[in-house]
Amino acid sequence: MRSVTFLIALVSVWISTTAAVHAEGLMNAVSFRPVPAGSAILVRPLDNSDRNLILQKDFERSLQRKGYTVSKDADLIMTFETRDSVGSWVGGGPNRFVELSNNHDQTGTDAPRVRLNLFNSARGGLLNPDRKEATRTVTPSSFRIDVTIDNKTNGKRHWQGWSSADTASGSDRRMTRAMIPVIVDGLGQTIKQEPFPLVP
Repeated sequence: MRSVTFLIALVSVWISTTAAVHAEGLMNAVSFRPVPAGSAILVRPLDNSDRNLILQKDFERSLQRKGYTVSKDADLIMTFETRDSVGSWVGGGPNRFVELSNNHDQTGTDAPRVRLNLFNSARGGLLNPDRKEATRTVTPSSFRIDVTIDNKTNGKRHWQGWSSADTASGSDRRMTRAMIPVIVDGLGQTIKQEPFPLVP
């Protein structure tokens, strides 16, 4: 019994590790004006939630590692916001066993019709219930970070970028640790649908 439990645990770890290795995010960006290396930048979240204040510190650390200066008096302002999008699912369908319908005669004298589905080769019934349609994910839930860099002296935009990933790929914290350095590396560049691994 112990060997079976160990084997199940080992397979679970392997599946989660494999999923983490192959999980990817997408990076997009548009460059309007240069963002010179070593520029002084002020980082500010649009929403000062606890999570975004943590992300602000992560952005500041990544900028400093890349050679930028983080300053409250900077002319270049990096503004970011985060968004969670809930996915959508289909499947299951209507009740396959009992169907109710009104009669064509709307006088109210006849009761509605009740139909009991005993066997249906296409959808399944009481005698063959195994044909239930499985629930399928149409649009996965996702997490996105939008970033802009504007010059406060003239109001002109220098750069705009956004990074997104399916939340099924892992925890928000792990994803943002991978997303933020990619965003900082892309400052000043135009990037189109560039994938990156979600491994910090």
